[in-house]
Amino acid sequence: MPHLHFLASLGRKIDHVPALRDLLWRLEAAMLQQLWRAIAAGDPETVSDRGERLGRLIGPRTRKHRHVLRNLATVFPDWPILRIEAMAARVWGAVGRTMLEYACLDRIGDPAANRVRVVDLGGLEHVRHTGRPGIFVAPHLANWNMLPVAAAQAELPLTVVYRRQSNPAIEALMADWRMALGCGFLKVAEAARRIPRELRQGRSVGLLMDQRYDRGVAIPFFGVPAPTTLVPAQLALQLGLPLVPARIERRAGARFVVTVHRPVEAEAGLNPQEAAVGMTARVHQLFERWISAAPDQWYCGRRRWPRPSGRKEKHTRFLTG
Repeated sequence: MPHLHFLASLGRKIDHVPALRDLLWRLEAAMLQQLWRAIAAGDPETVSDRGERLGRLIGPRTRKHRHVLRNLATVFPDWPILRIEAMAARVWGAVGRTMLEYACLDRIGDPAANRVRVVDLGGLEHVRHTGRPGIFVAPHLANWNMLPVAAAQAELPLTVVYRRQSNPAIEALMADWRMALGCGFLKVAEAARRIPRELRQGRSVGLLMDQRYDRGVAIPFFGVPAPTTLVPAQLALQLGLPLVPARIERRAGARFVVTVHRPVEAEAGLNPQEAAVGMTARVHQLFERWISAAPDQWYCGRRRWPRPSGRKEKHTRFLTG
């Protein structure tokens, strides 16, 4: 909706005025809640389809659109501009689906509905066999909230790391819906301190690790070095736990397949830093294959790679517009 885009633009101008910022946050949350109530009524497929249309309408009007375009151009450097732009529209449609599906996570995750199918290629079996928790890592594909649903089906206690919304009123609204996932939650800011404790208490941990981490290590991602966290691999090595990649795919409407792959193991003869880098690089290779197979399902609305310095970017026309 154009008025939501206007609110976002207004918010950037009054961030330094707390009283006005708080008023705008409450207004934004109230509008979003009314929007969800109006659009999110009906079966999950209908809700998801409405979200797709809404995402295509709003997404290209946001500041994040340039990140989507730039990231897609990096992943597919040989694609012409029109193909990149068409794929970006599909990306926003998928994001819209995920956002509206928050309002019916309880129905999507209901085992009786058979909307989420779990395929285990060895990761879940490994965790069950050892009787110890695992560290599950996934990219922002399809509806990434399906990872906790898969863990619930496998009867694995799971805590997921998530990024809070900047608007606390919207965060409170979404937190109510997240409760339907039946897992624990850790904010990114407290993850480093609390993840080891969760693991030692026997709870598996889920992290989305396809986004930029400026304090991380440069790991090749689609052939371009990308600052990436080593924390999941480091924890797996330090605690002797499996690092388990998981892929979420949207098959139709609000129906999903979650494929849990066998653990990524360290190469023999490497020091801990080298082993963590190697494990993270292999996770990236899996992510590359999954994203290449379904680029429209990849949420890439954040800048993934460092800004280029001293060289002209491909697709400059739309990247800077």
